[in-house]
Amino acid sequence: MATAWEQAYVTLRRRLADGTYPPGSHLPEEELAAQLGVSRTPIREALRRLDAEGWLRVVPNQGAFATEWSIADINEIFDLRALLETYAAEHAASMPDRRGLDMMEEACDRAEAALPGDDLNAIEVISDTNVNFHRALWEMSGRARCRTTLHSLAVPPMMLRNFRNFDAAGLRRSLDQHREMIKAIASGNAAWAGAVMRAHVEAGRAVFVAAVSRSRDGKWAM
Repeated sequence: MATAWEQAYVTLRRRLADGTYPPGSHLPEEELAAQLGVSRTPIREALRRLDAEGWLRVVPNQGAFATEWSIADINEIFDLRALLETYAAEHAASMPDRRGLDMMEEACDRAEAALPGDDLNAIEVISDTNVNFHRALWEMSGRARCRTTLHSLAVPPMMLRNFRNFDAAGLRRSLDQHREMIKAIASGNAAWAGAVMRAHVEAGRAVFVAAVSRSRDGKWAM
């Protein structure tokens, strides 16, 4: 049975994901405790984990705030991802590993089973498997510093929120790019793998920036 803090974590994560708590929202411990009917101790533990995962930021003496990104933040993150993930894909193709490729294939299979991605549960599956796919590729690259930096850039809540901006055709296209990356890496073609990865990252950037541009304040909106 889940502990009180684990139950609080799951509930708060879902509310952050579905927009109940929009980006920038102030989330005082006492209010969250009252909403969930628990003491502040499990809320505090849940907030620590959500902070570590990038869902929110805890500010000393102020409380927790749901994470938000400006266009400048998004472009910086995608600039770095385009460089580093292209680099990782090229190196993965220079040393393809059957275990890593199998993990990437499994992630694709699970994501495709969740298509067309027309509810939050399906989008969560697609987002989680996307993270697994990319992490398997980073591991296969054998570049430890690159992998560590990418872990800090590929923030799961940012990915989940962006996937909610994709239409069915966009999700299908993203997963097709994953399949093409597997083929490129398995064939040992570094130039092909790198080119597909760069196109994949840039497509994600375009969707995210378009969503931010539609918001009124220049920040990402659910």
